[in-house]
Amino acid sequence: MRNQDRADLENLMRISGVRSEADMRRLFGTGWKTIIEPKRKWVRYMLTVWGGYLGGEDAPQGAVNVIGRLMMRTEWSEDKSRQIEKTVTSLHCQGYRGDELMRKARDIVIPKSAAGNIIALAKESDDAAFMERVMVTTFGRGNPIRSVARLRYCNRNSAQNLIRYLVSKGLTAKEARNRMEWAENILEAELFYSCKREMEKEILLAA
Repeated sequence: MRNQDRADLENLMRISGVRSEADMRRLFGTGWKTIIEPKRKWVRYMLTVWGGYLGGEDAPQGAVNVIGRLMMRTEWSEDKSRQIEKTVTSLHCQGYRGDELMRKARDIVIPKSAAGNIIALAKESDDAAFMERVMVTTFGRGNPIRSVARLRYCNRNSAQNLIRYLVSKGLTAKEARNRMEWAENILEAELFYSCKREMEKEILLAA
């Protein structure tokens, strides 16, 4: 086991003593933030890209990754996210894959504006670097929510694996499940709003 993995598992134990989601948000977040399912799905797409690069493996390919990259490269709205998902799914069913799928979908969903074209040219590695920058500024060094993100997306641990780890350290199964659910809620909501702010800045700079 790598030193970083060990440190993240040790840091994970900091959530075990938290009594409620409100306390976890107060200790390790920036307040009560919630997001709806399409936004949660988008964050998971981008965490998967981030984890693929930082975990030392190839970033995942396929339709879901193209959806995430296109959502990253547009001014986000629920209508736009639905359009992207529908477009990419349809093109994927027609046989488009990889860069060809990305280019074809991008031509359909991103307007031919200068800002849109510049932003859309970013690579997966750029998106991973963007997510790492947002992760670091949102969750400082030692924040256990950041450790949850690394364990889940860089090391490919399932939530169930981490729940079992917490149980092995003395929590009941219910206590462990609750704490993992709270941690992932905080991770996804905090990152969504942080990413949205950074994306708005990039779009303004590119315009």
